[in-house]
Amino acid sequence: MWQGMGSRAGRTVTRLPDRGYRRAEQGSVGPILLEVRPSGDHIDLQIWGPAATPTGEAERALAACKAWAGFDDDLSGFADVIAGTPVLRRVASQIGEPIIGVMPRAAESFGRAVLGQLVQGLEAGRSIAQMVAMTGTPTGHGVWAYPTRSSLGATSAHELRRCGISLRSAGALHAFTVDEARFQALANARDWHAMNTHLRRVKGCGVWTSAETRLYLGDADAISFGDYHIPALVGWALGERTETDEAMAELLAPYKPHRGRVIRLLESAAGRGLVSSKPRRGPRAALSEHRYW
Repeated sequence: MWQGMGSRAGRTVTRLPDRGYRRAEQGSVGPILLEVRPSGDHIDLQIWGPAATPTGEAERALAACKAWAGFDDDLSGFADVIAGTPVLRRVASQIGEPIIGVMPRAAESFGRAVLGQLVQGLEAGRSIAQMVAMTGTPTGHGVWAYPTRSSLGATSAHELRRCGISLRSAGALHAFTVDEARFQALANARDWHAMNTHLRRVKGCGVWTSAETRLYLGDADAISFGDYHIPALVGWALGERTETDEAMAELLAPYKPHRGRVIRLLESAAGRGLVSSKPRRGPRAALSEHRYW
């Protein structure tokens, strides 16, 4: 049973001993593994799976692996938009310009965004892993493939509650599966305006969830308004000490079309102690023990 599996069960991505990463994607004849490995001054990409995998499908998997590793990211203009902000220039020179990789499936991007609503990151990760272990496809290589449209759609909201998923979130997951092909096509076309419009029509998907979904899919300008931490992070890092969405929007306005990338840069810099951050005034809240809401 999935409940009895170890803590690594349900992972769609795992770290490899050589600092590389592996993820699993669904294939027509079985899961396909995507691997990204650093090798000297370059990066090796590899895919492998069932021998019967159609050639076209294997080529698409390799392209997805390339995008996941960040090779398709467009940094054009980023250096220019941060040129007038000393703190951004400094941290970019120290840790490098943030590369935004593309999660291969829009469904997983949306699922991770939905399950990240109103909970701590650790709890969201736990629910995602439990859901994938329950409904996804194991590979035998330390990773699971995110569930197919039919598998997730056939899993009742009552069953998903066992993973700490609210009825509201379960409804959003099911609603997304109905039009999954359209969302994937919009993601492939990088039509972020249309993507946002259609996502906001899904019951249970607001501004924050849409932005998180699009950021997973490579939208470098997506801003997660409504986040508990990001406004203060941006305000303090840029020397304004503001903590509202309105103030954050004003601070980030000069950095279009890389506002989401700037946030990524500041998050990374804050984690390394390279920028000012709001002092913590109390211990981190404990993860919830009762998860059937």
